[in-house]
Formats: sequence, C-alpha cells, structure tokens
Amino acid sequence: MSLLTYVQNGLTAVSKEIAETKYPEIVFPQFVYVDQQTAVGITEKLHYGADEHGSLDDGLITTGTSTLDQVEVGFTPKRSYIVPWAKSVTWTKPELEQGKLLGLNLDTAKIMALNKNAQQTLQKVAFLGHAKDGRLTGLLNSKDVSVHTLKGAAAGAKVQAMDFDKAVAFFKEMFLAGLEKTKRIEAPNTFAIDAMDLAHLALTQRANTDTTALEFLTKSLSAAAGREVAIKALPSNFGSRVTDGKTRAIVYVNSKEHVIFDVPMTLTVLEAKEKGLLAYESGLRMAFGGVTFIEPESALYVDY
Repeated sequence: MSLLTYVQNGLTAVSKEIAETKYPEIVFPQFVYVDQQTAVGITEKLHYGADEHGSLDDGLITTGTSTLDQVEVGFTPKRSYIVPWAKSVTWTKPELEQGKLLGLNLDTAKIMALNKNAQQTLQKVAFLGHAKDGRLTGLLNSKDVSVHTLKGAAAGAKVQAMDFDKAVAFFKEMFLAGLEKTKRIEAPNTFAIDAMDLAHLALTQRANTDTTALEFLTKSLSAAAGREVAIKALPSNFGSRVTDGKTRAIVYVNSKEHVIFDVPMTLTVLEAKEKGLLAYESGLRMAFGGVTFIEPESALYVDY
C-alpha cells in the first residue's frame, strides 16, 4: 500500500467523525436557522420576504358582485453573498512511514484540529461576519437592523452593575421596543446578551426572595409574548466586539422565516495529494454566506 493510499484510507475513515463531532462551545445554530441546502459553486443566494398590502375593510360580496377586491403581494429580495473556504494540513513522509510500519492508523489529530477551526470560523461569521469580506455580516452587525437607544431607568447602565429592578426595566424596554418594531404583529422570542451579563442576571435575586432576575424575566417575558422567550448567552466576547466601549445585545424573532445563515456547502474532506518531495496534504472545504435578516423589522440592537 502506497503512502498516498494510507493517507486517503485514513481520511475516508475520519470523514464520518468530522460530520458527527459536536463541540460544546459551538452554539450558533441555537441563535439562527442554518440553511444547509446544498448548492455547490454558487456565489450568491436570494431570500424573499413578502410585503402584503390590502384593506381590512373591504372584501365583502353581494349577489351582484362580479369583481373581487385584491390584496397586493410584493416580494423583497435579500441578497446573501456566498464565499468558498478551504484550509489544509500536512503530514511528512517520515511520520507516515513510521505509522505505516507500526501498523497504526493515520494520525487524524491534525484534520480534527482543522475541523474545529472550521466550526469556530462558522461561529464567528454567524455572529460578526468575516473580517476579510465586508459583504458578510452576522447576527450582531447587520446593516439592516436598527439600534435602539435606551431611555428609561436602565439608560447608561451596564447590566453587571444593575440591581433586580434596573435589570427588569432594561429588558422590559428592550422587549416593548422590539414588539413596537414589528408594529405589534409579532413579539420577539429571543434575547442574546453577553455571557457575563447573563451570569449576573442568574445571580441577582429579588429582595427577600429566592427568585433570580433571570428566572423572573424569563417567566414574565414569556407571559407578555404569549410564547416561550429565551435569554441566551452570546459565546466568547462577541457582544463587546461590535461597538467601542459598549456591549451589544439583540432582541429578535428567532425563526427561519425571519433570519437565516447560509451554509450551502458543508465541510468536505479534500482528496490527499503529494506536497513537494517529503509531504502529503489534505484539508477541508466549505462555503458559507453571512446572516440575512429576511424580516429586519423583527430585530433590534441595544448598545449599553
């Protein structure tokens, strides 16, 4: 068996592991629907949001009606640019020869490390876009989503400095502003905030009770929305990497009809090839876009 075959056999065996391995810190699918509809080679995708225009005070008919009132429906396209991505890893001939001689399977630690790097890349893109391509924006820095300036009791305060009452005021204002943004049609169902701020809410108790701010807010906001509302911790320090000196939170409707992250080509193992005189190379390839707010009125940023 040649060294090339030895490498390729090892990569074939690890392909399933790459597809199935889950990293606990990779959480972006909890925040945005990931569209993995396969479309290899495309450079952009279009998503359409429907605009309906029609009176609610017409439509009645009589025995003499021959012409019906109409509802006008327009479709607003949202363009998602798709970019290819690939990285490689290398094995030297001496390390492969030694492994083959000893009857060992290919050391796949390198390709699995690359797999983790790829997943981390997707996570960063999902929240912040990609630094090398400004067309790709994430959940926290879309140009289509407006920023709400806090005006109430929590204005100018950091969440980690808030007591129970100020924390409630902060989320109440965010929720009501998000609801108003949708023209009161649909209540937001997700808040995404800095992980340290979420921890503060979980540790801040209402006076003379065992109820934490996080427990109270989750229950109260769900009641106000008429459905389950989640307050989620943003991974890493993504919330503080959007605006200088401030932290960004987002309140939004988290559903595939409202916001979507395109990954039309999932991770694929590249065929092994010789690299120069003393090495073999393989890698991973994928394609992704940014996060698209199909209904940007369903989301709102707050910088604090």
